[in-house]
Amino acid sequence: LFTKIFGVGVKIASQWYQEGLRTLADLQLHQIKLNKEQQAGLLYYEDLNTPVELLEAKAISHLVLQVIEQILPGATVTLTGGFRRGKPCGHDVDLLITHPSEGEEMGLLPKVIGILERQGFLLYHSFHRSSLLSLEDDELWVSGGSSTMDHFERCLSIFRLGDPAGSPPGGTGVWTLGTSVGPGTSSPRKAVRVDLVVTPYSQFPFALLGWTGSRNFERDLRRFSKKEKKMTLNSHGLYHLEQKTFLPAASEEEIFQHLGLEYILPEERNA
Repeated sequence: LFTKIFGVGVKIASQWYQEGLRTLADLQLHQIKLNKEQQAGLLYYEDLNTPVELLEAKAISHLVLQVIEQILPGATVTLTGGFRRGKPCGHDVDLLITHPSEGEEMGLLPKVIGILERQGFLLYHSFHRSSLLSLEDDELWVSGGSSTMDHFERCLSIFRLGDPAGSPPGGTGVWTLGTSVGPGTSSPRKAVRVDLVVTPYSQFPFALLGWTGSRNFERDLRRFSKKEKKMTLNSHGLYHLEQKTFLPAASEEEIFQHLGLEYILPEERNA
């Protein structure tokens, strides 16, 4: 029950259990124990544990693109995760953001967050700056291999799906997030987990591969890279450990070519 709360892992859930907490009501009586992320997770618990439909994910992706085009024309937004693997629903929405001119993406995300917040779409958000100092950092490649963690700039958020501003149909994009539940009706408001991730264009194919998943598929592919090819693959790049060189790629297909593998379609990665 507790690990289904956004922002709560096994360690925290176990701690609460040891303290005698058993229900969501118990947690509500002990709000002082919760950080802001967990408070939001508890407040929107039912919504965040309701599957997100593909149409909803596409609507959110379209909204984010509309906002980004106001700030940085030419930038792209790509829906990843299970939806890219052909699944009709998922637990959250993962969006990769980039721009074909390397470096133009810098400073974009805080501006996007500001607009979304002013428009009333964000119920919660947490901004994390890129923790990648340089691709030349040996630690990124020597110790890597099976980890699915990366260092991109990102925003972990909870979106309001529906009509946050109470505007009439045909307003400024607000109703594009509503989903039809019957003739002439719109769905009630709903909270949805959304991750916005910004990547430099040169790293985009690797980020796309990493964020598409599945997690098991990614772990197997990275283990294969290291054990069979003496390469470290992660969401930032592909590095040959013996030759000490980076292998650039302009697409996922090129990454598979570097590894001597046939390209595997996203729909076939549901390992």
